[in-house]
Amino acid sequence: MPDRDQLIGLIQLGREERFLEYKESAPWGSIKTKIIRTAMAMANCRDGGTVIIGVSQREGQFFPEGVSADHLDSYDPDEIQAAISRHADPYVRIELHRIETDRRIFLALVIHEFDEMPVVCKKDGVDLREGAIYTRPYRMPESCEVRSQTEMREIMDLATEKAVKAFVRRMQAVGVRVGETAESNAEKFDKQLGGL
Repeated sequence: MPDRDQLIGLIQLGREERFLEYKESAPWGSIKTKIIRTAMAMANCRDGGTVIIGVSQREGQFFPEGVSADHLDSYDPDEIQAAISRHADPYVRIELHRIETDRRIFLALVIHEFDEMPVVCKKDGVDLREGAIYTRPYRMPESCEVRSQTEMREIMDLATEKAVKAFVRRMQAVGVRVGETAESNAEKFDKQLGGL
């Protein structure tokens, strides 16, 4: 989880990245679908990402203006989680942080990478398609459906790494030593002889 200073650094970065998206101040209902799509896409990327609300864009430049007071109250963490969960399968882990800096308030929605399996959209919606897998490609900071085998391979590699780690943990939990080389019969015999 990023700390306050890291989140302030993201607010001031001044450019969107694969792991960072800015949204200008708006009520939750008006940007809900865009945030749901971005949350699913970032969850399918290594280390997830962050959506900063309160940064506007004009003529290619980003301006940290903060979230207006009348918009702040529309962001309820439970409602945000519920809205994302209605579309994401499996769930997407999020955290909503309120950051005050330079007498302005920003909201940071931190999205964690998926726990075990990639996130699939389970329900159609505005700009959301049932069965789609969303990602954040390297070529441009946007949330889009997987378009290439390279993007799909990255997601599958991450899922495979997680599956292997889970398998190793399960094996260790039942007492199987994983990663250690087994003693050969000759080494065991020498050990029994005690150096004779």
